Amino acid sequence: MITSVSNKKIKDLKKLKENRNIRKYKQYLVEGKHLIEEALGANVVEEIIISENFSDESLLSCFTGEVTVVSESVMKSITDTIATQGIIGVCGIKERELDITKYNKVLILDRIQDPGNLGTIIRTADAFAFDCIILGKGTTSIYGQKVIRSTQGSNFHIDCFENIDIKHLISEMKEFNIYATSLKADKYLEQLDNITGRVAVIFGNEGSGVDEKILGKVNNLLKISMPGCAESLNVSIAAGIVMHYISSNLK
Repeated sequence: MITSVSNKKIKDLKKLKENRNIRKYKQYLVEGKHLIEEALGANVVEEIIISENFSDESLLSCFTGEVTVVSESVMKSITDTIATQGIIGVCGIKERELDITKYNKVLILDRIQDPGNLGTIIRTADAFAFDCIILGKGTTSIYGQKVIRSTQGSNFHIDCFENIDIKHLISEMKEFNIYATSLKADKYLEQLDNITGRVAVIFGNEGSGVDEKILGKVNNLLKISMPGCAESLNVSIAAGIVMHYISSNLK
């Protein structure tokens, strides 16, 4: 059992709290029983760290990799949550080539910065049966712990691709009907009709929205009607409204 926070393994685990090290080592952390179950189902867990008092043997029974036991104080030094469940998974990042022709309902995110927003959007996309998520250049990493917690495991259900050039990708999506949110749109969401075939929806940065150069490549611009006094919606709320409408009306 590891009892010192100065142990090399513990120091290496703490490095995976930073996005730059996640990219460098191609590994990330997940915390808690539910996320470990989801990660095990996705076959991405390379090692499991448990505290000395962890007792859920059934969760470990299907894992054949290395299990490391640490003291309670060491576990608390690794986790980001106040009430730790005593288990952390070290997951590997699977490198995949993006072939957009394999998908039918695609979510595209342009420079989303807030980890909570990103995780919530991914979870919502999972709920509405989107099958691919594109994170454009400048979007926060999907593998940060705050994002992972916000997804509640949905990131393991959908193919996700990071650091994609959205403008170039759109030029390859000839068979898709592509929608983007913009305050400059002349059509409200409720006015959309004849939503058919393969679809993609683009959402933009919390402050500036979708980049103008990307909007210039999209024919279907839309906005959400807001009869109240608020000037705008949080991007994760807007994404949920739009994805629900498109999923409900897709023929």
